[in-house]
Amino acid sequence: MPREEVLGTRLGQARDAIAQVRARWSWYAKNMDRPLPDALADLRRLGLDEIADASGRRLGGEPDLKVFDLLQDRTIRVSWKQELRSQFTRIFAGGPFVPLLAELEAIHQRVLHGRVFVALHMHAGDGNVHTNIPVNSDDYEMLQAANRAVGRIMRVARELGGVISGEHGIGITKLEYLTADEMRGFQEYKRRVDPAGRFNAGKLLPGADLRNAYTPSFNLLGHESLIMQQSDIAGISDAIKDCLRCGKCKPVCSTHVPGANLLYSPRNKILATSMLIEAFLYEEQTRRGISIQHWDAFGDVAEHCTVCHKCETPCPVDIDFGDVSMAMRDVLRRLGNQSPNPAKSAAMFFLNTNDPGTIKLTRKLMIDWGYKAQRLGHRTLGKLGSAQTRRPPATTGGRPPVREQVIHFINKKMPGGLPKQTARALLDVEDRNYVPIIRDPAGTTSDSEAVFYFPGCGSERLFSQVGLATQAMLWHAGVQTVLPPGYLCCGYPQRGAGQFDQAEKIITDNRVLFHRVANTLNYLDIKTVVVSCGTCHDQLQGYEFDQIFPGSRILDIHEFLLEKGIRLEHATGARYMYHEPCHSPMKTHDSLTVVNALLAAGTNGRIEKNDRCCGESGTFAVARPDIATQVRFRKQREMELGAAKLRGDGFRGEVKVLTSCPSCLQGLSRYDDDAGTGADYIVVEMARHLLGPAWLETYVQRANAGGIERVLV
Repeated sequence: MPREEVLGTRLGQARDAIAQVRARWSWYAKNMDRPLPDALADLRRLGLDEIADASGRRLGGEPDLKVFDLLQDRTIRVSWKQELRSQFTRIFAGGPFVPLLAELEAIHQRVLHGRVFVALHMHAGDGNVHTNIPVNSDDYEMLQAANRAVGRIMRVARELGGVISGEHGIGITKLEYLTADEMRGFQEYKRRVDPAGRFNAGKLLPGADLRNAYTPSFNLLGHESLIMQQSDIAGISDAIKDCLRCGKCKPVCSTHVPGANLLYSPRNKILATSMLIEAFLYEEQTRRGISIQHWDAFGDVAEHCTVCHKCETPCPVDIDFGDVSMAMRDVLRRLGNQSPNPAKSAAMFFLNTNDPGTIKLTRKLMIDWGYKAQRLGHRTLGKLGSAQTRRPPATTGGRPPVREQVIHFINKKMPGGLPKQTARALLDVEDRNYVPIIRDPAGTTSDSEAVFYFPGCGSERLFSQVGLATQAMLWHAGVQTVLPPGYLCCGYPQRGAGQFDQAEKIITDNRVLFHRVANTLNYLDIKTVVVSCGTCHDQLQGYEFDQIFPGSRILDIHEFLLEKGIRLEHATGARYMYHEPCHSPMKTHDSLTVVNALLAAGTNGRIEKNDRCCGESGTFAVARPDIATQVRFRKQREMELGAAKLRGDGFRGEVKVLTSCPSCLQGLSRYDDDAGTGADYIVVEMARHLLGPAWLETYVQRANAGGIERVLV
């Protein structure tokens, strides 16, 4: 069909609609200050009879009304949607015009995106002229409009008798609007006191204006920059772009330690990340290649994070810099720009492997021999280490030298006296081909309640007494405990380290395996998945266990024991405080409520929380011991204050800090000498008092004597 027949009179109708709207909007712009009585006739001429009639009635009570007042209170609406788009939709109705309407909408979005706004910063009327105009540097028209707006503001400021100044001084935007006489005094002073031009080079001198400015636009991230297309840096910039710079994240941040390092709060890290992204974009666009120094700085920002996610709660725009840090680490790894870190690599190797022989050998080297070597180093270089903990050096230029890192690593000694074997090795359930079902033959039947216990790495490979205490208390509670076949990791440590692909592989493999377990053991009707680690709890939320074991829930061992009415009633000789992990496994009830319900009946008084991060945070303490020292500086003070309070009435017994995280158990044990405390796990403390001092040996012996059923999976 010919174009003329398809369009007919539609183009003429559309042009008429545009002309009418343009006439109205132009009249509004020219007549804002016009008294309303003088404007009523024009409003009727523009086809706004109802508005004119209503406004005429208002004049009796508001005789000083102007056209601007009608615009401000929206009596007169200036609306693209109501005045133009609705007409276009009517004029161009039908399938053939769908692309045309879509293009009109796209044009409108481009116009909106290019509108120029002048941000006011608390200085309206006090003499300071701030021209803060956000622009997209890939939009030439918008840049020119912004420049014209600045020129108009400066002219109006002078016409009103003002000056071009501000409490922050004169920047490159205002420079071209200053006269030679206004700048002469400063320039003469600058040449006299700084003849070499070293201080603030070029400031307020010829050539220091916008001509040499580079302003990157984040709009270019998806268009022109190869590095942005090859990585997730565009996603990182999008995650932090809404930051208000309010600083509400500072008080809760583990790496913001005023006494040791003020620089690495989430707000400051967002500022640094934004500047580094601009540097990446500039270097890529100018084809210089990205500086290794900038990648190192990017990694330094990412490493100053314990991934506790606490910054999200107070953030008005819901930025979680823990997630941002993990994404930054993943980008660095995939692009091959992650700084080598042997200690971190060894720790991740230990967590990634599931071969019993490899785990045994790695545990011997890293835990048995490695911890002993670290404790020896602590005794040998104790004075150097204690100097660090009294006043840790702040991070001022990336990682410190290796020698200094070694001293940071040994300044607080690793725990000793750990079990010599893993929990699985003690129970002989390391074979990945079998699902262990652990039950008390004398106290349970095949119809007894069954739970699926996911021990995780910390409760099984490192502090195996935690996994064994959990199993022993489940045995004591009269339930059947199903363990996963073989050594498994939940995948959270890999995500925290930026190994996203490895984490996804682990998660997928685990979920497939658990479906096989569920099909094999469907006769048990498992309704509860028990955990003894907060990070495992967080990660397992994404496993969709309610589809693996229909109708099931994930529950921390301590909340499970509380439900069963198992608590400590008659323990004496020790006083407790509670350290809540960054990733608390207690989700159903307040953690402190649970702790007091389980333990306070057997102690003198209410158990109180001991605040701040312990500084261990999975592999954090071995990957960046210098940052861990800064974090521990704050925690040590809290530990000393908490212990002193418990001893305030002259108590001379044992003071213990309890926790519900295996990594925190290691971190807290490193304060034993400083605070005069002992660290332990809640469920271990309960097992010791309820099942006797030899609970571990007793449980292992009873389980191995007919208490373990191995089901082929």
